[in-house]
Amino acid sequence: MTTSMPRRMQPITRKVYIFVRDYIHDNRRSPTLREIGNACYISHTSVIRHLDKLEGMGWLEREPNMPRSMRLGDLAPDAD
Repeated sequence: MTTSMPRRMQPITRKVYIFVRDYIHDNRRSPTLREIGNACYISHTSVIRHLDKLEGMGWLEREPNMPRSMRLGDLAPDAD
């Protein structure tokens, strides 16, 4: 099943998702919050807010208090 990105998603949330998805694909591990912030030109606090949104949508999964524990969720859109 192919899932597409919702049109109402904030552009920066979409950018965070695409960065995380591509980073995991290329590096076989998840990025740090700092790497996401640097790549998307947003603060640490904003990174967390956007990751929370993506996790709530089922696109990302994270383990609490565990660094680099992000993985794509079951509801994440297929990679392009």
